[in-house]
Amino acid sequence: MGNTKNKRKKKKRNRHTGGKILAVIQIILSVVFMAVLLMINILPIKYLLIVFGLLMFLDVFSLGSQYTRSAHVVGKIDCVLMSVLLLLGNIYLIRTNATLFSITNNEYKVDRIAIAVLKDNPAQTLSDAVDYTFGAQTIGGSDKVEQAISEASVEIGQDLSCESYSDPFVMVEDLYNGYVQAIIYNTAYNDSIVETYPTFMEDIRELKHIEIKTKVDTVSGDKKNVTKEPFTVFISGIDTEGSIATTSRSDVNMLVTVNPTTKQILMTSIPRDYYVTLPGISDGYYDKLTHAGLYGVECSMDTLSELFYISIDYYAKVNFTTLRDMVNALGGVDLDSKYEFTTVGGEHFVQGMNYDVDGSSALAFARERYNLPGGDNDRVINQQIVLKAIINKCISPAILTGYMGIMDSLSDSFETSLSQSQISSLVRMQLDDGASWDIKSSRVVGTGDRNYCYSSGDALLYVMVPDYTSVENAARLINKMKSGEVISDEEVAAVLNY
Repeated sequence: MGNTKNKRKKKKRNRHTGGKILAVIQIILSVVFMAVLLMINILPIKYLLIVFGLLMFLDVFSLGSQYTRSAHVVGKIDCVLMSVLLLLGNIYLIRTNATLFSITNNEYKVDRIAIAVLKDNPAQTLSDAVDYTFGAQTIGGSDKVEQAISEASVEIGQDLSCESYSDPFVMVEDLYNGYVQAIIYNTAYNDSIVETYPTFMEDIRELKHIEIKTKVDTVSGDKKNVTKEPFTVFISGIDTEGSIATTSRSDVNMLVTVNPTTKQILMTSIPRDYYVTLPGISDGYYDKLTHAGLYGVECSMDTLSELFYISIDYYAKVNFTTLRDMVNALGGVDLDSKYEFTTVGGEHFVQGMNYDVDGSSALAFARERYNLPGGDNDRVINQQIVLKAIINKCISPAILTGYMGIMDSLSDSFETSLSQSQISSLVRMQLDDGASWDIKSSRVVGTGDRNYCYSSGDALLYVMVPDYTSVENAARLINKMKSGEVISDEEVAAVLNY
């Protein structure tokens, strides 16, 4: 009889020991959760105290219940449920912190230099082309081309025979005509070349590509208190897939001015083909705004600062991978189109609301210009429509279900000069006051023409000559917001209807 009682007591002790171990695991996960939450610093103090108090209560209950006869089962269930929730919460928070670190700490850019021949050329490797005459690009990143030539020469054990070309279009033409058997060029020019030679990408075959990584200076404005002071961010959408560090044209160019006090956001779009000078690069010669991206985000910022006579505080660079994947992670977006149109790729959009548009279709909507009445002038409006739709979806419950997908889309294809602490403070401010934002849309316009561009040698390209009155009107709105004033719908309409 005595042995039976001792066995029962021992069994109960063992059962409670298991519960205590579960409670300790819950407490450890709670400590980690609070530590990561404090490190990210995105919650207002009132919410931190609520979370801390709730975790403390549940931890004490879980551990304390293991010393009772009746509540220990409930305590074990609480331990298991809370441990699972805390584990998931820690994964989300750690992933968030890693993403914030990734997008705010980009110190390198990558130039992809291709060595290519026509598809029907018998050479299959670089060694097969050792006796060829190569056309070599000498403008817009020519130092990277020279570095690639040196690396390729070392690989095959002899110097390559190269003809230098300041005009990439003449180089491609000479490849087609057989004056050179291969070309060495920066693939950032692919889309520009395709505009003149539409089948270029299908006509060539790469023998080799060399990626050259260059450390760049961090681009940042004054360390403003972005929850108190107005600031302007340059949004650059680059026309590549994959890594955000890859050198590319800036296909989307937008200035987003934020006044955190009045809760207004002003989006000002500039056509990619705006005909402008590139400060510090083009020596007074004109070029397309999109080509400024070939020389780095600093060049784009300097170009727009000079055009608008304003200071640009920060930048955010995204590529097409970001937009497509983010929209898909959000479950699609609703696009309110000004026109009914069909894109070159066959995507059809109705006038008015287009519901649940997926990432690929949203990208097509943002890129189309040929089938819009105003061409580039209308394309920038569509780009703002997409951005506005993403913002609206991000402040809806869809952000919860698509959270991890959004983190995935941002980690490798988004970068910004806003610091991690500045981004955290903006999130913390929004969670604290829950205010709605008044988002305004503005743009500048111009007239289509054909002219020579600094980055394209002697080729005549389509450009858009700025309407400087529209530039002055748009700059006036930006400066008014940056001075702390509220801008009205009437003022914005005057700019849009100019």
